[in-house]
Amino acid sequence: MLDQLKCLIEYQKIEDKKNQLMRSYEEGPRRIAELEKEFEYFEGQFFSKNEEWDNAKKAHREIEQEMEDLRGRMGRQKTRLNEVKTNKEYQAILKEIEETKKDVSKNEESALELMDKIEILGREVAELEKDLSERRSVLEEQRAVLLRESGELKARLDRLEEIRQQVRDRVKPDLLRKTDFLFTKQAGIAVSAVENGVCKVCHMNIPPQKFIELQRDENILQCPHCHRFLYWEGHEGYCVTAEDIDSI
Repeated sequence: MLDQLKCLIEYQKIEDKKNQLMRSYEEGPRRIAELEKEFEYFEGQFFSKNEEWDNAKKAHREIEQEMEDLRGRMGRQKTRLNEVKTNKEYQAILKEIEETKKDVSKNEESALELMDKIEILGREVAELEKDLSERRSVLEEQRAVLLRESGELKARLDRLEEIRQQVRDRVKPDLLRKTDFLFTKQAGIAVSAVENGVCKVCHMNIPPQKFIELQRDENILQCPHCHRFLYWEGHEGYCVTAEDIDSI
């Protein structure tokens, strides 16, 4: 078994595990943002309905004030009836009183409609407020879980980075440079297993002579097609680290 090849395989498995953990780690903030956005949507609905309720109550107060003003006007108009000296003036004031009564009547109808609306909106606001409170509790619980999981993943990533550095320190500098180059150019995969004479990454056949050399385990070989470092899974020693890395 080639120690340097084993290091490369360990390095690849560590990179695979790191990428897997990073995806999970990055998923946490994205999921929290989605939950918060969803909550903000329902919160916006609550605020909108509550504002509608407040506006209805404000409109009702304004109508009540207007009716109070109209009643005051009507009182003054009736007082003037006792002061007029001509029939023409009397009839004019009676007309004014009639118009004021109509205005009061219209406002009373509007006030009743607003009272019904206020009652309905009040129930809707109460229901939305209860729903929002429940959603806020769920959001806080889910956020706490996601933050805890993110913390655990960060700890695992930190530990994995320590192991990654230890493996890198065992790889010869020239080989490490080639490996890092392949990681960059070959979508994060620098090492590939060979199964039945086929590279498991690019799925191209390995020349029979090269496959024989690979089985002899005498040199570190590269795929003639994708140039990744190759190893034969038939050598059990090259697979023993997978379980250890998966447990990180």
